[in-house]
Amino acid sequence: MGNNTLVSAKDVKKTYRTGNVEAPALRGVFLDINEGDFLALVGPSGSGKTTLLNLIGALDSVTAGDLTVLGRDVSGLSRHQRAELRLSSLGFVFQAYNLVPVLTARENVEFVLELQGMGRERTARAREVLEELGLAEFADRRPLEMSGGQQQRVAVARAVASRPRLVLADEPTANLDGENAEVLMHMMRRLRDEHGMTFIFSTHDPRVVLHAYRVVTLTDGKVTSDERKESHD
Repeated sequence: MGNNTLVSAKDVKKTYRTGNVEAPALRGVFLDINEGDFLALVGPSGSGKTTLLNLIGALDSVTAGDLTVLGRDVSGLSRHQRAELRLSSLGFVFQAYNLVPVLTARENVEFVLELQGMGRERTARAREVLEELGLAEFADRRPLEMSGGQQQRVAVARAVASRPRLVLADEPTANLDGENAEVLMHMMRRLRDEHGMTFIFSTHDPRVVLHAYRVVTLTDGKVTSDERKESHD
């Protein structure tokens, strides 16, 4: 696996403002993420993990510092360019799932593929990914007809179906039992190995950390450790 840098953060800061009150979430993050990384962001609640994911995913803007994603300075992108970057190259797994309630599981997965211009093969791709995550029998159910864990897996299926270059997952195993968490992590490792996809997880789950090839710890909005496990290439 090559060492092409997909994400480069240099002294990235993010401060939220409410009236006259400032709440710093990131206080100067330095981090390079390379193609093929399978990286877990860990740290206590409030350490800045989700904020960093949202910045990398061009869902939010940096307050200060330089952030480059897939060779593009995200702070300089227009709203339209950010949306195009997310659609073409990024996959998201949100903690709140963000599934479309009126669509079935299959339609939720197909939705992104359709936006990307995939033709009739998108139905087969959606069914294949759902089956791999043990959701074949739920393909025609809507989100409210599924448990939280099932919705979580549909959200993962939607994120990886198009095989984006970079997948950003916020607590992807939070609502999964041990068996389904293992299935999920093995699937994502296979996508990394076979398709060169890069994964960044924000997590408190030791099961995710166990599978990660690299563990980055955030504390009070800064990177306080960056551990690479033995090579898996």
